Amino acid sequence: MSDHTPWPLIAKYLAGECSPEEKLAMEWWLENYDNHQLFKQIQSAWQNEQEPAPEPEFNAESGLARLNSLISEADSSADEPVEKRFNYFKISSWMAAASVAVLIGLGYFFVNKNNEKKTLTRLDYSEKVSGKDEIVKLVLPDGSEVWLNKNSKIAYPKAFEADQREVYLEGEAFFEVVPNPSKPFIVHSDKVSTRVLGTSFNVKAYKGDELASVSVATGKVEVSKEIERGTSIRITQLTPQQELVINTEKDETYIDIVSTFDIGGWRRDPLVFRNNTYTEVIASLEKQYNVTIDLKNKNLSQCRVMASFNEGANLKSVLELLSISNSFRYTIDGSQVTILGGVCR
Repeated sequence: MSDHTPWPLIAKYLAGECSPEEKLAMEWWLENYDNHQLFKQIQSAWQNEQEPAPEPEFNAESGLARLNSLISEADSSADEPVEKRFNYFKISSWMAAASVAVLIGLGYFFVNKNNEKKTLTRLDYSEKVSGKDEIVKLVLPDGSEVWLNKNSKIAYPKAFEADQREVYLEGEAFFEVVPNPSKPFIVHSDKVSTRVLGTSFNVKAYKGDELASVSVATGKVEVSKEIERGTSIRITQLTPQQELVINTEKDETYIDIVSTFDIGGWRRDPLVFRNNTYTEVIASLEKQYNVTIDLKNKNLSQCRVMASFNEGANLKSVLELLSISNSFRYTIDGSQVTILGGVCR
């Protein structure tokens, strides 16, 4: 169980005081098996408690004193099993009047033993940053693979927690996540979190950009809007070939259909062109082969190219194929390439 359990939200849910958004967030949280089991225990204690002798009226000071007393008892019983310590809870009428405070105390009991060390120490994080002209591939501690696009950054623990795998992304990355149904994988990015069990997907969320997106190649992911750390509202669930585009400023979203081949296509060989202009193609060829290309026919610059080349293809082979498609001539003189003529089809 995570130490990010939303105890105040649980209290409001049990009391029937949730807003529609809070109710949706709670229902999403309950979809996790461990969370659901914990909630059943809390709900049972809430519903089955015997009413105490009538009191004239609720007294805040005595109520808080009683809560502090219970927490003190918890300290002295830290070595007892969680199931036993749970019996110390007697949720009576005075507790109902301060449900949020009570459930925070209840949370203390449940997480005290299993997460005692977590509250005292922070996870040791690693960070990887890609430059403006490089794509970086890395392997996470669980074996999941990540391709980090240009000008991006990812932070991840050197060892994941027992109950979940969380990473923090600025920029764009493609993930191939090792399946683990008992240990969800969560990508936190700008105002958005993406939750999966095992799948391949792309997240784009550059800091300062108005638009963010999540697209799925295989499996299934859940995308949520983060309200605050540990609390989120589910936006939607995505399946293969679906892309969710999020306007983080206007709080607007829409879903598009995309080709699986194009999802994270930036991580593959740079000589894969999908509807790129000749201006873009020439820039890639200059970088790939360390040459300068002079395109004499400027009308060809916005012509679109659909082509891919095997890794290791030489410059002459690439130019030969392109020249057949667009009827141009070319010359190669050392590091200088000249393209003459051409027709945009």
